[in-house]
Amino acid sequence: MKIRPTYEELEQRVKKLEKELNCLYTVFEIINRPGITLEERLQEVATSVSQGWQYSEIASARLVFEGQTYTSDQFEAGTCRQAADLIVDGKKVGVIEVYYGEEKPEHDEGPFLKAERDLIDAIAARINRFVERRRADEARERVQKRLQKALTKILSGFLPICAKCKKIRDDAGNWVQIEAYIGDRTEVEFTHSICPKCAKELYGAL
Repeated sequence: MKIRPTYEELEQRVKKLEKELNCLYTVFEIINRPGITLEERLQEVATSVSQGWQYSEIASARLVFEGQTYTSDQFEAGTCRQAADLIVDGKKVGVIEVYYGEEKPEHDEGPFLKAERDLIDAIAARINRFVERRRADEARERVQKRLQKALTKILSGFLPICAKCKKIRDDAGNWVQIEAYIGDRTEVEFTHSICPKCAKELYGAL
């Protein structure tokens, strides 16, 4: 016969769920907040994350990312530890850890609950996605700046161009196709086609 939980047990479960949801919401808000650096985000996450755990009054957290360490206030590396790796672009770059400062009764993972395992994994995954997206955005910005700089250099001043074949004379004095000249100096790639006027001259009426 299945024993129904008491009112007090249900109330405890609800309070625990609220703590987990509040923790997750806080972390997501920190990660998505505009106008702060990555270092500031990670420090705020380390400061607030342990509040979602069952024994938050004795919990502390540490976040290590690419050699930099961020900890909660009055951090203590106790014997009870729950952790999740930080994986960015397939490479381990750090870890997020929650510690208890004293022994507690056994649950699903030492003194930690399965829901807490899901919680720390969700937080790690959110950090991973944010860093990957941020680095992808930064890489695109770098490429765009290089292209802009290269095109500005190419298009500024005068370019010696043949009036008949449209080849360009490069810095070494060689006459090269315009697509080769631009392609060597930027990341632009060309595809070739024939405009309607040239097609008519080459092939007659279509």
